[in-house]
Amino acid sequence: MGRNPEIIFEQIKSVNNPNSMHGIYPYRGKISAIDAANIIGQLPKDGVILDPFCGSGTIVYEGQKHGLTAFGVDNNPLAVTLAKAKVHKEVSDSLEECKHFIELSKKDMEAGRYDVMPDGPAKSFHEDSAKEIMCMKKYFEEMNDFLKGVFYGAIALTARGCNNYVWTSSTVGKNIEPKRYIDFFEKMESKIKKHSKYFNGLELPEATVIHGDSRRLSDYLMPRSVDYVFTSPPYFDGLDYTAYYGKLIYDIFETDRIEIKKQLIQYVDTYEDDMRAVLEQLDIVTTEDALIIFVVGDKKVKGGVINGGEFFNKIKEASYIEERSYSGSSSQVFDVLNKTARKEQIVVWDKHKGDIVKYGI
Repeated sequence: MGRNPEIIFEQIKSVNNPNSMHGIYPYRGKISAIDAANIIGQLPKDGVILDPFCGSGTIVYEGQKHGLTAFGVDNNPLAVTLAKAKVHKEVSDSLEECKHFIELSKKDMEAGRYDVMPDGPAKSFHEDSAKEIMCMKKYFEEMNDFLKGVFYGAIALTARGCNNYVWTSSTVGKNIEPKRYIDFFEKMESKIKKHSKYFNGLELPEATVIHGDSRRLSDYLMPRSVDYVFTSPPYFDGLDYTAYYGKLIYDIFETDRIEIKKQLIQYVDTYEDDMRAVLEQLDIVTTEDALIIFVVGDKKVKGGVINGGEFFNKIKEASYIEERSYSGSSSQVFDVLNKTARKEQIVVWDKHKGDIVKYGI
């Protein structure tokens, strides 16, 4: 047996946790913060944890909160911004900084010193709300990491408000007229007040979020430097952050989403080769006694369903695989409509002296 603790993977009744740092942006990740905290809480409080597909930073934040030195890697710039926001060390006063930028933005608005929002995203906002967003955008690069994440979250909240708060997970992006005016500056301030309560303490280890490719982990991390890997790899064709809220943000910043998509692991044809490359890289950067946990799911494809656990076990034989169903997700409405039980597999590779321990389960 390896030296690692045997992890108990509890059945999660609800994965929604908006009253936390993770509610900073509407998309809260495939792994809930509750689940991440339960699993990470069973690890020792020292060592290095890596999420090679960190997304919006759920695991990086919870790892840091537990006392681990946390690293996250993702190739999606929007996700990286959100992850950095969550692990921001608050040494100044974000609310006061925001008020300063609001003051400057209001002066710019009066003087007409701002860019007009591009036509595409402008359709989702009240004209005055759009002006406020564009005035504040001028100061984006001067914002600390937390404020940048708040800026993104406030854009999403304002878009929903301008469309009379009727957007749900199934109707987001629907054009509702007339547009309601939402005070974007107030939304930023309220989000800061709500989420700044959840900053991780200054005494905790630094967390590092890297905008990079997990197929090249050894470019960013030292060999044999990672004790724990905990992640949920991307689905075969998923690009969650270019769902409607992400699309709005990318379009406001005039970012080429097609170019971002090209860099991501999400194509069926190359997915297995890409994941094999990631697992090979993990073997390089993890210690000889590392614990690696992948949370994966079933994937519907033409001709049937791919079992995520079996898929990864075929690439690299695991110590063991657990399967569980869960409810209370943001997709529960669709589960009822489609009469589907949402299942996921937890694939564990427990290394001991460089070899994978087989549990025979």
